[in-house]
Amino acid sequence: MPPNDFNAFTIKYNSIVNRITTQITLYQPFDPTKSSSPPTQPFQTNALWDTGATKSVITKATAQALNLVPVGSTVVYHAGGSSQSNTYLVSILLPNNVGLTGVLVSECPDIAGDFGVVIGMDIITTGDFAITNANGQTWMTFRTPSIQPIDYVVE
Repeated sequence: MPPNDFNAFTIKYNSIVNRITTQITLYQPFDPTKSSSPPTQPFQTNALWDTGATKSVITKATAQALNLVPVGSTVVYHAGGSSQSNTYLVSILLPNNVGLTGVLVSECPDIAGDFGVVIGMDIITTGDFAITNANGQTWMTFRTPSIQPIDYVVE
């Protein structure tokens, strides 16, 4: 039996979907141990969960909405090849009320879709992530921290 010291959420779709999105809240980076409130107003946006993305990214419009200042730049590899991209530090609040502070994200162009953030493996690997497609419905569940392996063969 897993311990109860974790946070989790489940997103349920009434059909099979080909992308998983959740609403998240972003802030300029801050240390919650030194300040009880973030330095800026929260910015809510949809996030695409992408296991093919090594790192998380934000759109240019999201960076502008948060008035972020680049902390550096990096080469980003994507389906169109590679490009130089600004990097930023952000604080992220996931649907399960787990805050991630000082997350280094790169900037991507404003992309088609209704999301301002791509959640990559840098965040997904902080917990347990599963997708099921039973009964014609897609469900995604995420818990953090990771507390036990999921093994469908043993199950």
